[in-house]
Amino acid sequence: MKVKVSELRKLVTEKLEQKGYTESDIPFIIDMFLGGELRGHVSHGLASLPAFLKKDFAHMTKPGILLKTASSTYIDAQANSGNVIGRELADVAITHAKNELIGFVLIRNMDSWLRPGALAEYIAKQGYIAYVSNSGGEASIAPPGGYDPVAGTNPIAYGIPTETEPLVVDIATSKHAKGQIRLANKYGTKLPEDSFYDDTGTITIEPSKAYSLLSFGEHKGFSLALLGEILCNSLVGMPMMIEGDPSNQSYGGITPKRGAYILVIDPSKTIGLDDFKHSNSQYLERIRATRPRTGEKIRIPGEQAAIKATAAITNDILEIPDELWDELQLL
Repeated sequence: MKVKVSELRKLVTEKLEQKGYTESDIPFIIDMFLGGELRGHVSHGLASLPAFLKKDFAHMTKPGILLKTASSTYIDAQANSGNVIGRELADVAITHAKNELIGFVLIRNMDSWLRPGALAEYIAKQGYIAYVSNSGGEASIAPPGGYDPVAGTNPIAYGIPTETEPLVVDIATSKHAKGQIRLANKYGTKLPEDSFYDDTGTITIEPSKAYSLLSFGEHKGFSLALLGEILCNSLVGMPMMIEGDPSNQSYGGITPKRGAYILVIDPSKTIGLDDFKHSNSQYLERIRATRPRTGEKIRIPGEQAAIKATAAITNDILEIPDELWDELQLL
């Protein structure tokens, strides 16, 4: 069904206020969930909101600082949700970058944020380069040549300032996000083809049979998933190769605490922000001007998602499943 974006925003705001979230926290939390839906990332959109609202993150113990240097901070998130504390941690990394060119925040023991891309966009809109990643939780991705799950989906996002809207890319290291299993279970649909193994190593499109995920780009994507396990888990003392059951993934399930990091670079300290934005915008225009293959068009990563979100906001219309609208109203 088609729903007004403004009505969705109002509804979600009311639900968050009822849970005790502050006026300063609510816009960022909304951007995490509604922003994913607007960009077409429905597996990491409003379908995740009911499960988030069932938990009480509004009155958690504040994160504690484990180590602080001129350019970095190491944080124990104290089981807080990244959807709540992510903006604050991004601001910490930005402050380091303002002073030292590079700012880095390393996080342990966090209930993960929904989309690292939301943080990357928040940082890039302020004129900084952002690189954000988090552990994907339970082992889900199979290694090259095998089919047992050994690594989380360990998503990666980056944000780059330009003369218009920032370039924001948000990808899982799996061929498709693990959220596709939760989405298919929730709405009784099939999985994308050529992306999921069953427990015999055979490709399946049945969410109830999904056992592991293929990485994107074969061994190259798996190498990034492997790096994510190390930087977001073993480096901060969080467990690796967490056992789970992908076929039973649901939006109300219990998720393991995990590690993450936020890297920020201040281009005003190198070439200068205006020149940096101009170079990036010119480069993207040159890419768009190159020759497309027959029947295709040149695509910039992340750009179609941004266009989709802008159109939905401008027209104040977003299409969501009837079941999701009913669920949101009944929260």
